[in-house]
Amino acid sequence: MFLWLGTKFNNLTRISLYLLYLLILVGGIVRCTGSGMGCPDWPKCFGKYIPPTSEKQLPSNYKKKFLDSRLEKNEKLISLFSYLGFKKLSIKIANDPNIRIEEEFNVYKTWTEYLNRLLGALVGLTLLITFISSIFRKPFKNEVVLLSFFALLFVIIEGWVGSIVVSTNLLPGVITFHVLLALLIICIVIKSYFISTINSQFKIRDYPKYIYYLLILSMFLFISQIILGTQVREAIDYMINYSKSIDRNNFIENLGVEFLIHRSYSLLVLMVHILILYLIYKQPYKINFLKNFTFILSLLVLLEILTGAGMAYFSIPKFLQPIHLFLAFLIFGLQFYLFLIFRANKYKTI
Repeated sequence: MFLWLGTKFNNLTRISLYLLYLLILVGGIVRCTGSGMGCPDWPKCFGKYIPPTSEKQLPSNYKKKFLDSRLEKNEKLISLFSYLGFKKLSIKIANDPNIRIEEEFNVYKTWTEYLNRLLGALVGLTLLITFISSIFRKPFKNEVVLLSFFALLFVIIEGWVGSIVVSTNLLPGVITFHVLLALLIICIVIKSYFISTINSQFKIRDYPKYIYYLLILSMFLFISQIILGTQVREAIDYMINYSKSIDRNNFIENLGVEFLIHRSYSLLVLMVHILILYLIYKQPYKINFLKNFTFILSLLVLLEILTGAGMAYFSIPKFLQPIHLFLAFLIFGLQFYLFLIFRANKYKTI
């Protein structure tokens, strides 16, 4: 059985990647609908493995019961952060009044969060099977096994960090770390798949080195743009939680310099991608895959900008938020895959 599983490594890695992107999309839906506290406890949901469909199925004191559980968890986090030297962060969590608000049962939010957790568990299970498959894969390759192991490990850590994000009421800084860790997991799975499927058709060494360096620049710029985006989102969350007097229609005009940089920076990101596209099309070599790939990548960057503009000009509609997030992860994943193609000569045909 395990030998057979080893032959399915490529398929398992591909499925893991698809599920990861689906989880990112669903996570964006959870975030924009405010469903993160739809299940106030973990790993159960309202103390049940299958969540309730009505408030009548809950005990009369459920609000206080699960609030006390949340506060107990935060006390442990405060102790941990204090021990690690993050005393200011500990004080901020301890003094946050929103953490002490009792959560109302909402069947839609509860089941949205529950489905998100089920999908997260499925991702973890798939990565576990993929890791086992990597051990029995022929030929055995240490790098593939290590990548599969770290993908599984970081997904487990990501789940724990996600619970902290919810428990601490969308704590700034933790959200950024949550996003960056998700990007790292995507990169690990993509690299694992790439190494196991690379073949000799990619003769990228014929391309000028400056295209390769421009691609690295585009990745750096886009990561910076994602970090800026998390800062903008944290600022919006702050207004929602602490500035009740600010109407949703006025959120954008009350954002700070982070939003102005984020908005202007997007044009720089687009121009770099268009330049890469132009330089690849200009080359005499007929590698249509690369030309089509960079063309699609440039279109996705443009679409990402348009969804961002839509949020800015239409009072941050909820349906655009998960799309904007999903596109960001998709673009970076494609950037990283293109980066690996340009370095393909480092790998032997398998």
